[in-house]
Amino acid sequence: MTDCSHVPAPEKLDASHYSLTKIATKDQPTSLVELDYWLTQGKAQSRWDGKLYVASTIEWNSVTNEFRQSGCSPNYQCGIWTLACCKHDMRSGEQFQGNAIDLAVPTYVFTLSRKNTEIGQSLVSVARITAGFKTMNEYADFLRVQRPKVRSSRFTRTHIDDGLLGWRFGDCHANDNGDVGSPTCGHVHSQSDWQRDCNGKHMILVSTDYLLWERPAFVARNTEHQSRFGRNMDGAVLREFLQPI
Repeated sequence: MTDCSHVPAPEKLDASHYSLTKIATKDQPTSLVELDYWLTQGKAQSRWDGKLYVASTIEWNSVTNEFRQSGCSPNYQCGIWTLACCKHDMRSGEQFQGNAIDLAVPTYVFTLSRKNTEIGQSLVSVARITAGFKTMNEYADFLRVQRPKVRSSRFTRTHIDDGLLGWRFGDCHANDNGDVGSPTCGHVHSQSDWQRDCNGKHMILVSTDYLLWERPAFVARNTEHQSRFGRNMDGAVLREFLQPI
């Protein structure tokens, strides 16, 4: 277990989640036809592949009418989607990694929320993989040349009170100098979880082309359970698996 005694304590430790609805993307598809058009980039019979998984840290809150993220992956802040701190087995698969780096055929990651008793499991986001990194150090180097807000939303070893909550929900266990190590004690992976995030066995995924819904538009026809490697997705599976609300 990480000894946090040497790490400066964050000023605020009460951040339980952040709202995804407030940072949703524009022009969200609401029909399978529209979603298919986005996935195929408007090209007839265009090939794509992907994975679908359940993010247990994302919920639809029917009281506040918003999707809430209480974990660190995926991270949706500042116009970039990243997956660096969960689904380790899925991201370590040789075939999946090969698909992800083959940009000639788009690879998408579909993220479902945990089950809501009223509406079931909602599709929260779909991200086309546009970059991948083998190690946390490579990811940190990528972030260091991004905008300050992007860096603040991802780096977990620097505490900045700017509302982007990198110290709590960031997914890159490094500081502004790119030094990789244990995150601040307020981070959701501040104990042993962070070490697995950094072991270099699973590809870190980045997307600058993704959909994030502000409210449920599609739900799973049947309950999808947690799985180590996620569900393989293609056009046929998509129509069998999802239905519009």
